[in-house]
Amino acid sequence: MIRLIKYAIAATLTLSPFAAVAQGQYPTHPISYLLHVSPGGATDVMARRLSIELEKTLKQPLVVENMPGGRGAAQRAKLTSAAPDGYTIAAVTSTHIGAMNQTLKSYNVDSVDWIARLATEPYLVVVPANSPIKTMKDLVEQAKSKPGSVVMAGFVRGSGGHFAWEIMAKAAGVPSANVRWVPYDSVGDAVTATLGGHAGAAVAYVDLVRTHVESGALRVIGIMTEERVPQLPDVPTLKEQGINADTSWQQMRGIIGPKGMPDDVKTKIADAVKAALQTPDMLAYYKDSSLLSAFMGPAEFTKQARHEDDVTKALMKDLGIK
Repeated sequence: MIRLIKYAIAATLTLSPFAAVAQGQYPTHPISYLLHVSPGGATDVMARRLSIELEKTLKQPLVVENMPGGRGAAQRAKLTSAAPDGYTIAAVTSTHIGAMNQTLKSYNVDSVDWIARLATEPYLVVVPANSPIKTMKDLVEQAKSKPGSVVMAGFVRGSGGHFAWEIMAKAAGVPSANVRWVPYDSVGDAVTATLGGHAGAAVAYVDLVRTHVESGALRVIGIMTEERVPQLPDVPTLKEQGINADTSWQQMRGIIGPKGMPDDVKTKIADAVKAALQTPDMLAYYKDSSLLSAFMGPAEFTKQARHEDDVTKALMKDLGIK
């Protein structure tokens, strides 16, 4: 009996820090929230808004760190090398899944833990207000009649936004090579480039262009949804303009962590996220940004990520992207 007691004490003393975390002590100090984009983009804005609410629930600061470039390479490297204790989490979007099938092939959907899906949001096409392109029909006609004359700004090639454009172009009968896709470190940067006249159009989201549209600097010519969004009631959908693009392809936003996190820690973060998304401030933010509520916990989000990975592989094959 004495020997068994000694073994029990020894086992208790040698518990890993992860086991201690799993016993309900999490979190006891600040949490790092890694972003793959520069400040000002849609992912950055949402992460900072969400962090404010999560801090209230988790009772610890969330330190947002921007790590742009390399299609998330720096962010992913830091995340996967971090201890899976819940003190390092990261933003994830559909773009990450594209990158893992292209430039970041050393990673895959099973290289991380999928903690919570936050939202989905539709893609739109925006042009400078002084552009002669007034509608999607104008854009399509110019792309067909003058190959290479349309410069489209967006996030990196193979990103969710790039795939969205290719889906639109295919539905409109525009050859992929006819439009020059110019990549930027974030969608916000792409919008800024369009504002400055460095691109003729951009694929973006409502929250990043709305103020510029209201000020008269930009004009949205089409949105990839089944119905018009209330924030831009005068903007027709692609289908209203005769472009039957697949509207199920939308940007996903979520939170991931290092592989091997304790289940109860993932659940605690996911529960905190779910509660945060129901606060008045976040509900108002979702409405203003035309974000669609699409919360998922760890198990469901993992399943969805694998499905998006399959869809991405199919799109890449269709477009000849390696």
